[in-house]
Amino acid sequence: MNFSTSAVAKTTLLAATLLAASTAFAAPPPPPSWTDVGPASTFMIDGNVITYSPSPALEVKYYDGNIADQSAANIMAVINTQFGLTGLNALTTVVSQCDAPTSLCTNGSGALASTPYSNSFTSNGSYDYLAVHFGQGELLFHWSAPLAANTTFSIGGLPRGLSNYRAYESPTAPVPEPGTYAMLLGGLGLLGMISRRRSTAKK
Repeated sequence: MNFSTSAVAKTTLLAATLLAASTAFAAPPPPPSWTDVGPASTFMIDGNVITYSPSPALEVKYYDGNIADQSAANIMAVINTQFGLTGLNALTTVVSQCDAPTSLCTNGSGALASTPYSNSFTSNGSYDYLAVHFGQGELLFHWSAPLAANTTFSIGGLPRGLSNYRAYESPTAPVPEPGTYAMLLGGLGLLGMISRRRSTAKK
């Protein structure tokens, strides 16, 4: 009887030890990932209703974590990756940006925002991609067509203080120079002459 009770006690102790060990060496939780929260005009973050304008965007993505490197070049690389932009479609330069490190935020047109960590941003150039960073969170917006320069973007309901904006515009196909058109027309004319001579020679 005593042996049986002792065996049960040892088995229970061993099970508790193994459970504690498995908990101690459990894999860490997965890192935060990007989620699609748009293109609705409102969406939820941590129980908060987020509103933004101009809306709706074509796509809105949210990252529940901090991107350590907040440089315009790095955020541009993040946008290219998240939206699958490559080759001629890849973003290459920042249009304008706005930072609010401690007390004042300077927007893209160089004017001081009215309040620290302003919830609005006016770019001095047109853009169709915008990154908004706030305390442990990143939002990426993509509109189907570029917003015109001096359009004010505003956002409300963020659960934490807003830190910065980064605006980008999709590359556009270069407009051919007048000389290019002249060369094209000349080439077509030459082809027409060759074709005409061949048809005459056959007769």
